Amino acid sequence: MSKTILIAPFDGPIAAALAAEAARVGWSVAQALARAPGQAGALPPGPQDDTVVGAAALHYDQRSFVSASALVLSAENAFGSIDAAALVFDPASAKADFLSAKPGELAALVEERCAGPLFLARELARRFEARRSGRLMLLAPESPRDAALGPVAAMADGAFEGLGAGLFAAAAAGGWHAYGLRDASGQSDRFVRFAIELLSEARPTKAGRWLRYSGKSGIFGQ
Repeated sequence: MSKTILIAPFDGPIAAALAAEAARVGWSVAQALARAPGQAGALPPGPQDDTVVGAAALHYDQRSFVSASALVLSAENAFGSIDAAALVFDPASAKADFLSAKPGELAALVEERCAGPLFLARELARRFEARRSGRLMLLAPESPRDAALGPVAAMADGAFEGLGAGLFAAAAAGGWHAYGLRDASGQSDRFVRFAIELLSEARPTKAGRWLRYSGKSGIFGQ
């Protein structure tokens, strides 16, 4: 039976590589494209990779819990169910956003980068717990919290990692599984291949903690 994975936000190289790898192993892909709050009228087509078979592009507002709920419902209507989901945080992108933002825009960016994954995670966790199955993965490049990342972007990155800790506890009590995975290899193709392997495990022995992917055989640390 084909599985379905929801990838959010679908806006960078990790998300695109993960979608391609998921399609390669026969999964359907729901590509969640962020849109501006209050955007009216017809939504523009997102950067959907036409080579990914069984993919559908869906739009949502990262700052709205209602929109997150509607996104998951739309994905379920399109594919029948969501078997797995991947929430992606790109510190490099976050740094660029925060450094270019005007002072009055910082609060909204923090809300988007911190609350966006939380809203989706809460909705997905609720559904996974109701049926006692499902897998949720947080994906990010490795990003030492130093001055180079930028203080506000580092705060958002820390919030993302903290979200993982909360999800690990919720999943352990709820009958589903949560993973955290950081890429220290810089090899997105191998990184996402390992991510799909984890999400496909018959026995999820590596769930419930943050892992570090080094790209070196046999070396996967927390």
